[in-house]
Amino acid sequence: MFLKFLVKPNFIAFCKSENIYYVLNEQYKKNEIIFNETKEFENKKDLEKYIKETSEENPQTYVSTFITSQNQGVVPSCSKQKYKEMSIEIENVKFTCINNKYSFYTTLYELMEIKKAYPFADFIYPAFAIIDFNSTIRTNTLYILSTKEYSYILVYGNKIPVFSDIFEIVEETLQEEEEEIEEFDDIDIVDDFDDTLDEDIENIEDIDENDEEKIENLDMEYKVFNHVKEALKEYYDNGGDFIEKIFIFDTIGLQESITSTINDELFIEAKLEKIDILKTLNKISRENV
Repeated sequence: MFLKFLVKPNFIAFCKSENIYYVLNEQYKKNEIIFNETKEFENKKDLEKYIKETSEENPQTYVSTFITSQNQGVVPSCSKQKYKEMSIEIENVKFTCINNKYSFYTTLYELMEIKKAYPFADFIYPAFAIIDFNSTIRTNTLYILSTKEYSYILVYGNKIPVFSDIFEIVEETLQEEEEEIEEFDDIDIVDDFDDTLDEDIENIEDIDENDEEKIENLDMEYKVFNHVKEALKEYYDNGGDFIEKIFIFDTIGLQESITSTINDELFIEAKLEKIDILKTLNKISRENV
């Protein structure tokens, strides 16, 4: 027991985005960080090696990640009866009760797949837990966590989450590309090619990396805004109370202008906050150890 207090635990959080594993390794002394290291790995073997080496140096190493898929949700109760009322098959999910008031659930299949892929993970959190941990206002408020792959939406009413939704950004992008290909099918590409080649080359030369980044950011902002609109529609269609404020938890570099767009178009006050998912995961793990 005395040795446990001498050795400071390592908290390692990781997530995968665009085929890169992002890692944050932290050590705390009370509430102060005494060690901090970030890593990026292109394959799982290097990630496993890093975690194994850290665990060998310090047996008190706790590894966490979060569930990125759509196989998760929120229920404004911890009652199995409430799950049945919401047509959620309780025997096929695992749920975590929060303060005896609400619960987050994940399908057993999803958990098994993650544990199979990452057997070294001690904690596997739902994406909604990241929002819940960072939320401050919990009455008639919509939160959206934006990543490159998904938008996670959580709505609070009367201090508990009452609605959740997940939108897949990657799928939307693929659909858009397919629509563009279909449009090309209706064009006589051979006849138009010579006339437009010089113009296309000039346009390509005029686009630098900064312009490409701006275009990508605008595209993401457009998608995030639409996700908010779609979630609000579904929430209101199911009898939800009027949303008074929207918080955007940003991990992808959205611009502040998105808050003005939401305010002007939806007449709801919006606020943009940059958050660090990995740091949040480590903070949650510290509370669970």
